[in-house]
Amino acid sequence: MPVEEEEAEPAAADPPRGEAVASPTAVGDPPDATRGLTGGTALWILMTVEVATFGMFFLWFASSWHGHVEVYAASQAQLDVRSGFVGTVLLLAGSWLAYEGVLAHEDERNGTTARSFLAASAVGCLFTVNKLAEYAAHAGHGVSLSTNGFWFAYLFLTGLHLLHVLAGVVALAVLGFRALRGAGLGREDTLSVEATAGYWHLVDVIWLFLFPLLYLVQP
Repeated sequence: MPVEEEEAEPAAADPPRGEAVASPTAVGDPPDATRGLTGGTALWILMTVEVATFGMFFLWFASSWHGHVEVYAASQAQLDVRSGFVGTVLLLAGSWLAYEGVLAHEDERNGTTARSFLAASAVGCLFTVNKLAEYAAHAGHGVSLSTNGFWFAYLFLTGLHLLHVLAGVVALAVLGFRALRGAGLGREDTLSVEATAGYWHLVDVIWLFLFPLLYLVQP
């Protein structure tokens, strides 16, 4: 009897040049759409708590102007708006650098990731120096937490924000140096990278409310 030949399956066509080839998902790995919040749930809980906390302080400060308008306005006039603007530009530059670091990490470009995070950390250091120079100038004029309500709010709120900046400076520097060492940052470090950049954006957003509230407007 004649033997029927099995038809050979056609070979898979090569993908067009420049088109990415999807790699099979490992067993048990969730798809990207369900991998959770960017930076992790803990980061978003922290962000919610921080925004709520600073928001209450903002409302308290705005309400404290009532009955002390002349004293608060005279104290606000002593602030260096140019220095506050410089700090704003520095933090925005730091956020852009942190974002570039995240993009570089996604493309597995550890050199660019390291440079971006270390540069963002350096920008945070410049912001710190700028703010400390402001504090020194005010201290030279006898200003302290006990001078009046405005100066208490200013020193307390900006000091609290500065502590957050320093925490971000350290976190960015740690990731930047890790990206330079050995094999650099891998896919397993994605959560840390996103969380650190997200935290830095939070620090930036808080300042974007602090700057006009303290330096510019009279609630």
